[in-house]
Amino acid sequence: MAVKRFSIKSPMVLLSIMAPFVFFMNVIIFGSCIFDSIGLFAKGFFFTGLYIFVTNFLFDMVARVLLKKYPRAIDMFKRIVYLLPAFYLLNIIVIPCLFYLYQQLHIVSCPARFNMVMWAIVYGCCASTMVTFFNLGVANWKAWKNSITETEKLRNIYQRSKILGLKGQINPHFLFNCFNTLSGLIQEDEMKAEKFLDEMTKVHRYLLRSDDELLVTLDEEIRFAESYLYLAKERFGGAIRSTVNINPVMFQKTIPPLSMQVILENIIYTNALSKNDPIVISITSNADNKLTVINSVHKKTVLQNLNIDDGLDNLLNKYRMLKGGRILITEMANSRTLFLPLFNRNEVLV
Repeated sequence: MAVKRFSIKSPMVLLSIMAPFVFFMNVIIFGSCIFDSIGLFAKGFFFTGLYIFVTNFLFDMVARVLLKKYPRAIDMFKRIVYLLPAFYLLNIIVIPCLFYLYQQLHIVSCPARFNMVMWAIVYGCCASTMVTFFNLGVANWKAWKNSITETEKLRNIYQRSKILGLKGQINPHFLFNCFNTLSGLIQEDEMKAEKFLDEMTKVHRYLLRSDDELLVTLDEEIRFAESYLYLAKERFGGAIRSTVNINPVMFQKTIPPLSMQVILENIIYTNALSKNDPIVISITSNADNKLTVINSVHKKTVLQNLNIDDGLDNLLNKYRMLKGGRILITEMANSRTLFLPLFNRNEVLV
């Protein structure tokens, strides 16, 4: 008798089974007497249908409570174990009440056959079982369809991630600026030029090898960040100040490769750089398995069109794909903080 409405398709289910259910329920209750006249049949059909529609809200309430308690797809069998006995108990209560109402209210001239109560209950329980499994099938099919759609979205995100990663690796502005700074250092200070070239080599070696890796250790990523910051400081002089303070215990955690490149580029190219009022960048770890990047904000009046925000959007999408947490960004008037979740080396993420 139950038409549980906890899936999106349930109203359709309710309408599609209501008419035949009411028809056969009246046959069980009244026998062939209900067909003595069209008016008699219509009156019985209307009252039984109304009664089933109203009592259906009891079944609906039970279904919603159990769905809220066991919402996950893997809890489907657990929901069935609790749903069916609950629905059977409700049928045992509401169906005899329907017989009693017909007897007391004399809505139709046909007498209710109380010797058929048990058969009516069995019929209601069979209908409850059928609708329960049908509803669960529809709900699971929709969940499967959504999962396929989500997988396709994540695949597109990953492909876009690789494209943007390659664009970042061969960024002509970065290369030009590095070589321009190196050229100046060669003339001024050969020792500094050699050091700059060494750090530049480390940066480009890391860029070239990290594209196909899903995760790298935090130790590798921080060493890359330190080399990248060294190049930036040599280029901009005292306009950038940075501190790196990572708990050594966190170095074996993992992180998407080139995360720091994206974040540092975004900081450097979206803020005004001045030796009199330098940007301060702080990279730390916390006890919640997160990497924290804090930078002071010095907004530019005119932004160059370098698509810097694309890189940060790409990083946010990478974290969505990994399903291990989301990047949290908090912005204040004079500072911005990014919290990046870190992963265990053997953690299954995708």
